[in-house]
Amino acid sequence: MQLTWDLDRIYPSFQSEQFQQDRRLVETLAGELNTWSASQMNSAQDAASVMGEFLRQYNAYQHIYLRLFSYAELRFSADSSNTEAVNLMDELEEVTYGAGEALVSFSKWLAKVSADELERSIGSSVYLEQHGFYLRELKSKSEHLLSEEGEAVIARMQATGSKAWERLYMQTLSTLRVEAELDGLSRSVSLAELRNLAYDPDPAVRRAAAEAEHEACRSVAEQSAACINAVTGEAAAVYELRGYASPLHKVLEASRMDQETLQVMLQAIEESLPDFRRYYAKKAALLGHAGGLPFCDVFAPVGTAEAAAERITYAEAQAMIIAGFSRFSPELGAFARKVFEQRWIDAEPRSGKGSFGMCVDIFPVGESRIITSFNGNYIDVSVLAHEIGHAYHSSRLAGETMVNTEYPVPIAETASIFCESLIHVELLQSLPAGEAAAILERSLSDAGYYIVDFYARYGFESGLYARRKSGALSVEELNALMLESMHAAYGESVLPDSIHPYQWISKAGYYMAGNEFLNFPYSFGLLFSKGLYAQYKKRGGAFVERYEQFLSASSTRSIADAAKLMDIDVHSLAFWQDALGLIAGDIDKFTGRE
Repeated sequence: MQLTWDLDRIYPSFQSEQFQQDRRLVETLAGELNTWSASQMNSAQDAASVMGEFLRQYNAYQHIYLRLFSYAELRFSADSSNTEAVNLMDELEEVTYGAGEALVSFSKWLAKVSADELERSIGSSVYLEQHGFYLRELKSKSEHLLSEEGEAVIARMQATGSKAWERLYMQTLSTLRVEAELDGLSRSVSLAELRNLAYDPDPAVRRAAAEAEHEACRSVAEQSAACINAVTGEAAAVYELRGYASPLHKVLEASRMDQETLQVMLQAIEESLPDFRRYYAKKAALLGHAGGLPFCDVFAPVGTAEAAAERITYAEAQAMIIAGFSRFSPELGAFARKVFEQRWIDAEPRSGKGSFGMCVDIFPVGESRIITSFNGNYIDVSVLAHEIGHAYHSSRLAGETMVNTEYPVPIAETASIFCESLIHVELLQSLPAGEAAAILERSLSDAGYYIVDFYARYGFESGLYARRKSGALSVEELNALMLESMHAAYGESVLPDSIHPYQWISKAGYYMAGNEFLNFPYSFGLLFSKGLYAQYKKRGGAFVERYEQFLSASSTRSIADAAKLMDIDVHSLAFWQDALGLIAGDIDKFTGRE
């Protein structure tokens, strides 16, 4: 069974006639859009005509651009040494400036349209009604736009600013190798391989991998500090110029999420930390530690030696995911089968690949592509299920225009984590008791990762932006902030001295320009999916159709309004407490309190 993907349906190659033709076409479309925008924004045309023509041209441009850029991005993700892919991404970003300037012009024009005229225009045609949410949201966002010249300057500067620093970081981490003593042998290993060894059943291997990771991160600390300071410094400056109160303010608006929802969720998480600390304390005892849990054992498997050493083949993982998804709905199961059979996944572990899991949706061809590293651990099955969940969510938006396919990250993580939950249940029901107990622990470990570890990441990033106002942070300051945030989350249940201070280096989200705070959305996704799963258990088949409708509507609703489709109030503390209560119940089972 092949563990690499097939990209031919996107493009056969960079040199193919189809790729080169689209490359020329996207430049033409961007130019035509920019020319039209410059001539029509102040014309005497009625508002509805301007809106309709802009949307048609912008959707056509995005249709070609996304296909081209996604292909280059996928080629680079699979091989970070692919300079042709890097150069093409740079060239395509140059092309976006013309279209970006047109979008800014349209947004500035839309800001001057009265609310009444906007509503009359939207109601004047089916096409504009289909884009009503996008137009209203764009008008709201236009309040944070600078002048057209200012936005154009920022876009051009970012190509050699934050985006260049991001690529430097990604390339540095994906090619980083360090010598490590593993199983009595000295090996040259990548950071991705070291991260995977955190799940190894041998405590000596986990400890050696943690020490090697510490050394690997330390070796690129100064370079990584330069990257993180550049990316966050630019973000803070640009968002301040645009009138946002903070980068978090910008992220919440982009996430279609309000401050109240975030604060209520964080309050519930803070209240739940003692439960997670009970889990880590019990895990420490089961692993033979007299005190707290060493951080290198936070993700260690727990159970019999046989269960800990258990491996699963890629074919078995495929069968398990298809079966688990099919039990939820035949449509989801058939979709997973198509993903595997049509080779949408690059699961082969190799040097030059990042350690992250990622799903790239290519709406112009109605497909997605998934990159991950499958090493035969049961956690790898969960990662596959997670990424296929992303792809399934996108498939529910088939037929939408390009601007109507954008959904906020917290909701995106809901679909993927819900699919993980389905597979965890499949594992618990299909494995012998000893192995099922190990899977229960694995589920709690994953929950701790999304709740406790991401709470620490949120704390670190909040502190980073607060302190970045006073200037760049040194490696020592970044380390201190990381340790402070980790201790606030894990408490004394994890030995403070065992946490290496360079955790900020191995978290790619901090370096992704324009994607700040890639932490709390994952916590939201886990907890929201827990609440949805509880509804599924109560409603059965009646839930499935409504859930699919919810996914289909997620790109044209705020989070609060989308949640209402499932009878959920995200401002209710009780909702988040109930979701965390499901995890606490599993912790009770694990600790023997039940």
